[in-house]
Amino acid sequence: MALAALPYHEPGIVTILIQASFLLVLNGINWVLDNAIYCGLVGQILIGVAWGTPGAIWLSEEVQDTVMQLGYLGLILIVYEGK
Repeated sequence: MALAALPYHEPGIVTILIQASFLLVLNGINWVLDNAIYCGLVGQILIGVAWGTPGAIWLSEEVQDTVMQLGYLGLILIVYEGK
């Protein structure tokens, strides 16, 4: 018999700390670069490289895929908003 929902598994503290640091540093670098030289996107790319596969490989492939898919959705929304 198939399950109706996915079972919940608590992530480890290391996973929580890595993902929290990724989001906090991403937001901080974006704010600094946006206010300083108006290019927050460059900082987002650099942080993604540093935390992802080319860098320290702190983020799992599943998290990287999710972030990439959210980025694609963001690009679609930007194009839709620009009409």
